[in-house]
Amino acid sequence: MKKTAVLLDLGFVLYSLYRPLGHRNATAVEIHDFAKRCLHQDEELFRIYAYHCPPYSGTEMHPVSREPMHFKNSSTYQSMTKLLGELSLMDNVAFRSGEISFNGWVIKKHSAEEIYKKKRELNKDDFQPDLKQKRVDIKIGLDVAWLSSKGIVDKIILVTGDSDFIPAMKFARREGVQIVLVHLDNKVKKDLKIHADETRTVNFPT
Repeated sequence: MKKTAVLLDLGFVLYSLYRPLGHRNATAVEIHDFAKRCLHQDEELFRIYAYHCPPYSGTEMHPVSREPMHFKNSSTYQSMTKLLGELSLMDNVAFRSGEISFNGWVIKKHSAEEIYKKKRELNKDDFQPDLKQKRVDIKIGLDVAWLSSKGIVDKIILVTGDSDFIPAMKFARREGVQIVLVHLDNKVKKDLKIHADETRTVNFPT
């Protein structure tokens, strides 16, 4: 049996599972089940690592209505907080938290197109917050390096579409750890394939 760690880039996982689950967000139980399905019979789970930022909880002034927007009161905040809390309590899960920053407001793409075509005025619903995740990528890279350099696992299953992890993947392979890249019918970047020992498709929820 190969001792194996499963590393979930949770933003990528949630995006990838949204359509297969009937255009809804996955639950903590479903994410946990998906992570276990990434394993083959000859692979023994060491731990599931999940990486994501807690939802933004600040208060910001809306650029059109000039009303204070309390993000902590939103349904998005409530549902994501619940999801991350439940997932972090599940068996064999280690949750790694990043940070999220508010970088102002941006016009939604479809609103910009409509405004251009119809020459209408801006309204409140045309804007969305520009939120950026920080320190998620570096925590994934550090865990890949730590698991590899200490000889803790034989394999690392990486569920992501981000080519920023290539240096960490290369390091792990030099340390003798096999890298398995999982995708869910997403196009896998060529550079990621080059630096993985195996690419694996996981059909979920079927």
